[in-house]
Amino acid sequence: MEFDELRTSVGNELKRRFWEHKAMPGLSRGRVRMDGWLKVELTAILAEKGEVEPAFRLPKGRAAVRFADWLVEAASLPTDFAFENTKAGPESLADDVKDLRKLIKRLRKGRGRRRAALFFAVYPFGDLHEKDWAAHRARIEKTLGGPLVEDRFSFQSGVTGRLYAGMVQARVQAGAPSQPAGEQKPAGEQNPAAVAEKRRAGRPRRAPAAPVLEKGRIAPPSV
Repeated sequence: MEFDELRTSVGNELKRRFWEHKAMPGLSRGRVRMDGWLKVELTAILAEKGEVEPAFRLPKGRAAVRFADWLVEAASLPTDFAFENTKAGPESLADDVKDLRKLIKRLRKGRGRRRAALFFAVYPFGDLHEKDWAAHRARIEKTLGGPLVEDRFSFQSGVTGRLYAGMVQARVQAGAPSQPAGEQKPAGEQNPAAVAEKRRAGRPRRAPAAPVLEKGRIAPPSV
């Protein structure tokens, strides 16, 4: 199964369950984390498609769901964004985003030759919160190594949110940048011997010095 198929099938089911589950209105208004519930629902959705291992161990004790050649995780991020008829948000959304980025690193480290994907729900989240969220999203995508795909969803409470899915990319080792063709290095980085030779080659050749004659003698004609 490719990522797009995994994202679509899991994402559509999660959005439906956010809407239909009877506990969701109270949880969404209270900005309650739903990580445990999401893990159970994720396992149930994937189990309908094939064999799953719901407690595949990751570094530092975290468990992911193994499905085919995928490791899949799900998380929730209640926000501190102002939203009508909801309770106060978390003290620091930035700290929760930092924990999510650590989870991405554990997925990358523990996946072996498998592929890894992450789903996470962000709520409450309205149209006016795009700018507040942009910096957090950029940090997550940087850790992920690729873009997040966004879907909108709603709870029956009237609270709205965003469901994100991303594929964990392999870490790219940064190498020394190559020198573009035709571009000259700064003078301090050039080979000193080559610089000296270039300077000598560019200088005009000096005419031979005129012979110095003793008084009373005539210089021989030049050949």
